[in-house]
Amino acid sequence: MIELPVDFYVSSVGITAEIWNINLNRFSKCDMVFDTGASMTTIDASIALRSGYDLGAATQVTVSGVGASAIAARRIVLRNFKLGDVCIGPVMVDVIDFPINGNAFALLGMNVIKEFDVIARFGDKRPSPDKRDATIYLDPLYDLNDTVSFREFNPEQSRFGVWLYHYGIEPDAKVD
Repeated sequence: MIELPVDFYVSSVGITAEIWNINLNRFSKCDMVFDTGASMTTIDASIALRSGYDLGAATQVTVSGVGASAIAARRIVLRNFKLGDVCIGPVMVDVIDFPINGNAFALLGMNVIKEFDVIARFGDKRPSPDKRDATIYLDPLYDLNDTVSFREFNPEQSRFGVWLYHYGIEPDAKVD
């Protein structure tokens, strides 16, 4: 079971994940909103660039935002992704320029969350910015030893690819 301490960001449940940083050849921490309303895991362009991902080679896609507004995004595959102390392997993400007070922003979306039974524990207290005792537990619905390499990652068939493919949405992500 993966244990993720929770922080509350403006009425949202926040967690810390780690993404593979190509420039540093190691993981870098990434604060994310645990967002069951997001189909895809999404990161700010500044996070992708700082981590060495080539956005010029990314596939251009259009995603629906809040209120079904269309947002231009770039789709890439992170080479590795870590939740708690568990490396889950490559993860497809959408990259956008989040207009949130100039701060880098990221969402953990359903393409990752769907692979886990999720338990959120807030104790006997309601979530609030001054309470830090909440935890999300992720129980994998797959064998954690069964990971795919970055080179073998297939956006249509790999565990953390585009899960909406089965609903007729054609993914088109490049993997170098």
